[in-house]
Amino acid sequence: MRAKKGTNSIALLLITVLTVILQFKQVNEFPGYIHTWAQNDRLALANGFVRNDLNFFEPQNYILNHQFPSNWTIPSYSTNTAVEFPIHDYIPAVFMKLFGTNEPWIFHVYILLYSIVGFFFLYLLSEKICRSKIKAALVVIFAMTSPVYVYYQGGFLPSIPSIANTLIAFYCYALYFEGGGKKWFRWALFFFTFAVLARFTYVIPFFAVLGFEMIRIIQRKAKFWPNIIGVSVSFLVVFAAQYYNSTLRVKYGSDFLNELLPVDNWEEMKLILTQMWDRWILEYFTIKHYFLILLLAVLGAISLLIKQRNSENRYLGWWLICLFWIIGVCLFWFAMTKQFFAHDYYFLDTFYLPTVLFVMLSLALLPKPQWRYGELIIGILVVYFGIRAFEETERVQKERRVYFAGDHFTGTGINFAGSDEFLTKSGVLREDTILVIHADGPNIPFIKMNRVGLAVVGHTKDDINRGLSWKWDYVVFQKSYFMEDVYKIYPEILNEVEMISTNENLILCKRKQDTTAQSLMNFLDIKNPYKTIKINFETNDSLDYIQVAKDLTRNGNQIGVINENDVYAFSHDFTKQVARNKKATILKIKGKYLIQNSNQATIIVAYSKSNELSYYSAIDLISQLTPNEWMEKEFLIFLPERKSKDEKLSFYIHNPNKNRILIDDFEFQFFKN
Repeated sequence: MRAKKGTNSIALLLITVLTVILQFKQVNEFPGYIHTWAQNDRLALANGFVRNDLNFFEPQNYILNHQFPSNWTIPSYSTNTAVEFPIHDYIPAVFMKLFGTNEPWIFHVYILLYSIVGFFFLYLLSEKICRSKIKAALVVIFAMTSPVYVYYQGGFLPSIPSIANTLIAFYCYALYFEGGGKKWFRWALFFFTFAVLARFTYVIPFFAVLGFEMIRIIQRKAKFWPNIIGVSVSFLVVFAAQYYNSTLRVKYGSDFLNELLPVDNWEEMKLILTQMWDRWILEYFTIKHYFLILLLAVLGAISLLIKQRNSENRYLGWWLICLFWIIGVCLFWFAMTKQFFAHDYYFLDTFYLPTVLFVMLSLALLPKPQWRYGELIIGILVVYFGIRAFEETERVQKERRVYFAGDHFTGTGINFAGSDEFLTKSGVLREDTILVIHADGPNIPFIKMNRVGLAVVGHTKDDINRGLSWKWDYVVFQKSYFMEDVYKIYPEILNEVEMISTNENLILCKRKQDTTAQSLMNFLDIKNPYKTIKINFETNDSLDYIQVAKDLTRNGNQIGVINENDVYAFSHDFTKQVARNKKATILKIKGKYLIQNSNQATIIVAYSKSNELSYYSAIDLISQLTPNEWMEKEFLIFLPERKSKDEKLSFYIHNPNKNRILIDDFEFQFFKN
């Protein structure tokens, strides 16, 4: 017994160490990158519990207009929201309240600890079923090196605690199944219930176990009545939680999905399957994982074929549970197909654990190696698999945490950094209602501002106009998205708001009380440029990668020509001409354009170092120009601080689809932000 306890302690220690290695860099990371919207919604719930003095029955976030049922269009002026049993948002809130901080590390650590406990019970379950510590270690390594699991392991979603609770429940059920007594069945019910409450999808493994129990009852290997009370209580608790959630939804609305999303036709099904394959297949598991699954399937089948027909199959029950579980998640997949191609964490709630159970049961079928040093060789192979799987998973994590300019969710988190202090210094009270236009992840800016408000999520003129008609005290714009996502869509915004304060990334405004017209430059308080560069194409060395030709419409004038095969044209490096500015900069680009078709063409402004982009901004030309007509356009780009002298500031026109573009009279002006 002591040896077993010692082995279990070592297993727990190793799981903890490996988890810390994988998650150390992200332990205080604000939700960003892939699915930052969903993760910020959970962090907002925790902060909401802190604000409402830990009232578990009144979950709230920061948003006064909810997604359901009105798709953000109707303000309720209440931040309360319906959500599935939010216990895993509530417990971090308790510690936030206790420590007097809402830093995300508290939430991170809570989820991490839960995942460690879950993997420890996976090890215990695997050791019990496989009767081998080496096989159990392989199962745990397989499970904990899934890239998608690692990504969310230290995150904010309730999927990770529900996975852990399901593993604990299976271990308790294994003890009961092997004759450990009724109390273990009750403990299994408790943890299954806990898993289902937070994430209803985990009712599938719960039903899989109950289905197998019914088979055992029919075979008279188990009794019905002793366990009926526990099962009934479990169902009653789940039903009560779902009912209460529905009353909250009717009363307040919700920001969390509560409906089925099957595909409309077979063509859509094929498209989603293709997208899932291209986008997620090597992030669910690595190639090493898939190779191991295939290898175990083959070896397991061979093992079954060579066994004696009358030998006892002690794994049949677990295989039936696995089969029921897979059937259940496949049915769920059909019911929620539209969510799977865009939301990788749905894999965690469905196919992830059945796959882990399949690996465990396949390993259990394999006989203990009889050759000399067999266990040692197998152990070395397991270690080798673990090292390679960890390397591959770490690579995927780095790829998932690369910030691209098109990622407005992560960009919003960056732009609103320090906004709480900025608003306070600008005289904005915590009780004031803030309107944020262009809020892709609606809770993100409000978490950073530590204030409640209204979010304009849509990107149409009607969406912006509707938001401006609501009751609010201040409106905040993000500079990096203002031109493309606000002013371009709704230029009348200049007649409705006026700026009262600004920082590097944000513009704080109030309602405009007078009818005096204001220009864009006046609105942004942009005055004199500190650097002006003019290009009129009168000399052949005006810029790189541009052909200079005579203007056939004006005698004595020359123009720039971007031909159909010029993919990257009219490029220039401004690094030497524009000294490094320790603060953000505004770049105004003014020029004349004539496009000869409607094929895509884009202005690109970027910072780069060693051929790696650190900043990237794109302006679509085609949506603003009419083919075969000279048009003069002005664009404003809010450039962030250049981090170092080695950072290159580049400009070019990207012409990937063979447009032909004539350009003339360009002017680049740099302003202090």
